[in-house]
Amino acid sequence: MFSRVPAKSIARFSCVSESILGRPDVTEQFLTKFLSRPRLLFSTEYTKEFLVFSSPQPQKPDENSSLVATPYKRFPKYFPTRVSTALGGLLFLQNFGRKKLRVICNPVTGESITLPKVKATGVGESYFGFDPSSKKFKVLCMTWSRYGTPNTHRILTLETGKRLWRMIQDPVLPHYSWYDEICINGVLYYVT
Repeated sequence: MFSRVPAKSIARFSCVSESILGRPDVTEQFLTKFLSRPRLLFSTEYTKEFLVFSSPQPQKPDENSSLVATPYKRFPKYFPTRVSTALGGLLFLQNFGRKKLRVICNPVTGESITLPKVKATGVGESYFGFDPSSKKFKVLCMTWSRYGTPNTHRILTLETGKRLWRMIQDPVLPHYSWYDEICINGVLYYVT
């Protein structure tokens, strides 16, 4: 039903419930449509606000073509400004430092979800991806110990209802992951 409706229009329909938009089949249809029309995404911090713009990605660029950027919603000053991942029209934002803040936002609608804090000691990094088998967006948080305590790894599945981190078994990774992650067909790739 929503596959032909632009995301901006869906956002205006307040009668559309979260349970319908959170359904796996609707998510899959929206992602299929979204991926068929690739866009370039630009973000910047200006006067302590986080700004996001996008532009259609030219399929056959030539020297006479130009890009027009569409401005999206502005986000508050407290938002993290490091875009970790852009996936399916959603942005996964994180900040550095001791007070790690993780936010998933939709720049078209201006809606955002602040993820629950992770109680862990050590250094950690989070990654955002889409699991095609369950048809759900997920966040992986990997924490490495500094002081001999065990490494902890958690998964948060984005769905309606409570958002809780669940522990997963530590695969005893002999390395630390860095940035520049990408999720392709449900597999997370990152630089070590």
